[in-house]
Amino acid sequence: MKKAILVHLIFFIFFESYGQKMTGESCSFYKKTSLKNAKSQARLTYPGDQNIDVTFHRIKLNINHNTRFLSGSVETSFKALTNINSCSFDLNNSMKVDSVVALKKKLTFSQISNKVNISLDKSLKIGDLQNLEIFYKGTPRSSAFGSFSISTHGNAKSPVVWTLSEPYGAPDWWPCKDDPSDKIDSTEVWITLPASFVSVSNGLQKGTIAHADGTKTYQWKNAHPIAHYLISIACSNYQLYQSSFSYNGKKMPVDHYIYPESLSTAVKNQLDQTTDMLKFFSDLYGEYPFIDEKYGHAMCNFGGGMEHQTVSSMGGFSEDLIAHELAHQWFGDKITCKTWSDIFVNEAFASYSEALFQEHKYGKEAYFETINDHVTRAKKTTEPIYISNPSNENLIFDYGLTYGKGAVVLHMLRGVMGDSLFFQSLKNYQNSEFAHKAATIDDFRKIAEKTGNRDLKYFFDEWIYGISYPRYTFDYAQTASDRIKINISQQKLNTNPTFFKMPIEFKIILESGKEMMQTFFQNEITQTFEILNLKEKVKNVIFDPNSLIMKDLINLGGITANEFSNENLQIFPNPSTEFIDIKHNFKNLKSIEILTLNGQKIKEISPSSTKVDVKFLNSGTYILKLIGENESKTLAFIKN
Repeated sequence: MKKAILVHLIFFIFFESYGQKMTGESCSFYKKTSLKNAKSQARLTYPGDQNIDVTFHRIKLNINHNTRFLSGSVETSFKALTNINSCSFDLNNSMKVDSVVALKKKLTFSQISNKVNISLDKSLKIGDLQNLEIFYKGTPRSSAFGSFSISTHGNAKSPVVWTLSEPYGAPDWWPCKDDPSDKIDSTEVWITLPASFVSVSNGLQKGTIAHADGTKTYQWKNAHPIAHYLISIACSNYQLYQSSFSYNGKKMPVDHYIYPESLSTAVKNQLDQTTDMLKFFSDLYGEYPFIDEKYGHAMCNFGGGMEHQTVSSMGGFSEDLIAHELAHQWFGDKITCKTWSDIFVNEAFASYSEALFQEHKYGKEAYFETINDHVTRAKKTTEPIYISNPSNENLIFDYGLTYGKGAVVLHMLRGVMGDSLFFQSLKNYQNSEFAHKAATIDDFRKIAEKTGNRDLKYFFDEWIYGISYPRYTFDYAQTASDRIKINISQQKLNTNPTFFKMPIEFKIILESGKEMMQTFFQNEITQTFEILNLKEKVKNVIFDPNSLIMKDLINLGGITANEFSNENLQIFPNPSTEFIDIKHNFKNLKSIEILTLNGQKIKEISPSSTKVDVKFLNSGTYILKLIGENESKTLAFIKN
C-alpha cells in the first residue's frame, strides 16, 4: 500500500512541475500504466452478467480515510434479458458481502472468484424487473493506477480520496456489472466522510446530510446513461472555483474542485478556457450532452486526466489536457467504445479534438504542428488501430497508435470527405442510435458513409484494420503544350495493405502564376493520370499540397525533353521484384546506369541490354539512366 501511494505522489509532483506539457499523451501514459498494472489481476474481457440489463444504481459509501475501510451498499434495478432464477455481480474478493436484500427479504448468495452469485426468490421472465440491495464492506484494493485511492496533498497533508475505474477497477470498490456496453440508465452516489471533505461525483448534487458523529453525506444524482467505469468519487478539502455555460437558452454550472494550494492565477486562467471549449465543441459536435447537469474538474493525485462523466478527474491542467478530457464527454461518455478493440471511438476523437481547438484558437499552423507531431509518432507504429489483441496493454493506450495515428486518420478522413461532410458526420454520429450507448468503429464508419453518400470501407480497411502508410514516387511531364501527365507509383509493402488506395490532390501552377487543383484517385500501385486542355504551360505540380495524407514522398519533379519522356523511355514492370524490361528510341546508346536518388552510380549495364536483373537491389526507388552521344534520359523505378 505504501508503494502505491508513493507512486501516486511521484506522478502528482511530476505533472505539477511540468504541467505545461500535459496533453493527451499524459492521459495515454496514465491509462497504459493503469492497464499494465491491472493485467495480472483482471480479466481482459468483461465478465458482467449478460442475462441482465442494469437500469439503476444507488451507491452508498461510508469511508474511513484513516483506515481505508469502506462500508456500503448498492441498490440495483435490472431487467431480465432471458428467463432467470439467479444473477451475479462483479466484486473483488477483498470486499465482503454481508447480505443481499429484496423487498425486505434476505436472498441467498455466494461470493467466489470475484463474483457475487445471487439466488432470486422467484424466477424472472424476459422483461421482468428486479430490485435488490447488496450490503458489503472491506478494504478496497487499489489496482491499476488507483481504482480506489487515498493519499494526501499540500504541505498540510490534507487527505484526498478518489476512484478511477478504467478499465477494470470498478469491482474493486463496488458490486457492478463489469461491462461498459450495458450503460446504466441513471445513478445516485452518496458519499459519507468527515465534514471537512467536499465530496464530488457524477451529475448534480441533490443534497447533504450532516451527522452527529461529525461526518457529512453528499448526495449526487446522474440522470443520463453511464458506463460503469465512468462512475467516480473525488473527495478532499476542495475549494470550488465556479463559472457557468449557456447554450441554446440553457445554462449549467461549470464547477472546478481544486486543492486550495493549487488554485493560483495561472490555474484559474487555464480553467477559464473550459467555457470557450464547451462552446466550440458544442458548435462542432452538438450540444454538450449533459447540459442539464454540469461539467467541471476535480483534482486527484495522479498524472493526466480521466473523463468521468460530467466531472473529469485531473492531476493538473493545461490547455490540451482540458480540451482532451472535455471532448471525451461526447466521445467516450455520451458514446462509449463497445469493446477495448474499438478504443479509437474514444481516444482518437479526443486526441484530434486537441488539434481542432488549436486550429480554432491559433489557426492552421498550430493545427498542423499538432498533426505533424502525431504523424511522426504514427509512422513508427506496427499494429492496426483496431486492437486485435486487447490483452496487450501497450496497444490499447499506445500514444503513437491509438491517440496519434488515430488523430491522423481522422485528419485524413476529413480530407477525403471535405470539411462540411466530415463535421456533419460527427454530429450525425452523436445524434445517432448510439447516443448514450456504446458503438464500434464500424458503427461510426457506416454513419460517415451515409453522411457522405460514398463508400469508405477501403479507407477504414487500410487505415484502421491495416498497418503502415504509403511511400510514393511522383513525377510529371508536359507531353504537349496543353497537357501534362502525372505518374504515381507506390513502394509495394509486405504488410496489409500492400499499397494504399487514396484520393490525391495536386496543385497545378501555371507559368503565369495561376493555380488550379485537381484530385485523382489512385487505385493501382503504379498509375498515370493526364490533365488536358491547359491554357498555358505548367511551371510546377505539387503533390498533396494540403498534407492530407500520411506518407513518404520522392518527388522527381517535372521531366523535360532533355531528361526523359515516358513516350520515349519505358520500364516495366514498375515496381519490380526481379527484372525490368527497357524500351527506348535511342539510335546510338552508349551506356545504361542504375543510380541512387542522389545520383550515385550503383551499376553500369551493357547498352545492348533490354532486360535488366534488379534482384540484387534492396527495396527502394532508383533511377535508370540511358546515355547517348548527345542526350541522356532518366526514369525512376521501384524495387520491391
